[in-house]
Amino acid sequence: MEPLGLRTDAAPLVNPADTSYGSVGKQTAWFVAIAFGMSWGIWITAICLGAHPGKGEEILAFGVTGPVMAAIFLSRSGRKERRIGIAARSIWFALLWAPCWAIYILSDKMRGVTPNPSLSFCLIVAALAAIPAWLGSGAVSSDTGVWAFLQTLVIPQNWRWHAVALLSLPAILVIPAMILHALGRPVVPRQTSVSIGPWIAYGTLMFFRGLFFTAYFEEPGWRGYLLPRLQRKFSPLVASLIVWLPWALWHAPLDYDGPVGRHLMGYLQTRVVSLILCSIILTWLYNRSGGNVLTVAIFHAGMNTFPLVLPYSPISLVLFFFWVVYAIVADKMWRQDSLPARAEAAIPEGSRV
Repeated sequence: MEPLGLRTDAAPLVNPADTSYGSVGKQTAWFVAIAFGMSWGIWITAICLGAHPGKGEEILAFGVTGPVMAAIFLSRSGRKERRIGIAARSIWFALLWAPCWAIYILSDKMRGVTPNPSLSFCLIVAALAAIPAWLGSGAVSSDTGVWAFLQTLVIPQNWRWHAVALLSLPAILVIPAMILHALGRPVVPRQTSVSIGPWIAYGTLMFFRGLFFTAYFEEPGWRGYLLPRLQRKFSPLVASLIVWLPWALWHAPLDYDGPVGRHLMGYLQTRVVSLILCSIILTWLYNRSGGNVLTVAIFHAGMNTFPLVLPYSPISLVLFFFWVVYAIVADKMWRQDSLPARAEAAIPEGSRV
C-alpha cells in the first residue's frame, strides 16, 4: 500500500559512518543527558529569577535549544572539509539572523506581550536569533558530521512532503469547521478578533516564530538524531513511543510553572495523548520524506500555531486520530522492516545492532 503516492526519492544527507558514543542505548543516554542538562539548567535558573510565560519568554527560549545542541555535539565527526569561506558564511548568517530577529520582535508586539520592546529585550532577542541563524549557516560547516546532520534541516529536498506537513493540519482543523458552521453547528472560533489582514500577518509571524525558535531547536534532536538511531533497533511505532517519553518529560520545568502542569487532565491530554499521537505522525512524516528534518520541523511549527489561529471543531481530534491509525496501518509501523528504503538510508550505520 502506497500512502499518498509520495515516497520520496531524495537521498537524505546524514553521516553514514557515525560510530561515536557506542551503541544505540549509549547514544540515547548521552543525548538525553545533554539535552535535559542544558534545557533544565537554563529553565530552572530563569524560573527562579522570575521568568515565566508572558514575562521573560525570550530567556526561557534559550533552554529550548537543548535537543539541537546535544544532537550537534554528538554528530561531530572530527573530519574537516572546507566548503565556503568565512566571509560567505558570515553573509549567510547575517541574512538569516535579521529575519529571525524581526520575526520574534514583531510577533511579540502583535501578541501584546512586549508592545514597546526595550533595548535590553532587543539585545537578548538578537542573541537568541543568532542561534537559528547559526544553525542555518551550519549547513556549510567544515565538520562533515555537522554538515551532513544539518543539511536536511536547512535545505528543502521534497516540496511535496513539505506541503503535506504544512497543509494537512489546517485541512483537518478548518474543513470540518466549515461544514459544521454551514450546518449551523457550533465551532471553536479562531482565537483572535482582528480583521483578516492582521490575522493573516499574525498567523504567519507565529508560524515562523514556531519554526525558527521551537521546531528548529527541538526536531533536529528528537527526530533528526534520536529517532533514526532507535529505528535501527526498534520498529517505527516503538521508536515513536520511546522518543515520546523523554520529549514529554523534557517539558517538565515549563509545565510545572505553567498552565499545563496545574491540572492532571490538562497534563494527560497535552503531554500524553496529544504528544503520543503527534510523535507517531512525526515519525511517519520523517520516514515518508526520506529522513528530512525540515519536513517534521514544518509540521511541529504548524501544530503549535494553527490550533491557536484557525477555527476548528472537536471532530478534528477524531480525524487526527484516524490519520494516526492510517499511518500505522498503511506503513505497518509495528514491523521493524517497514521502513521506506530512503528512510532506512538515513539511519547511521554506526547504530546497527
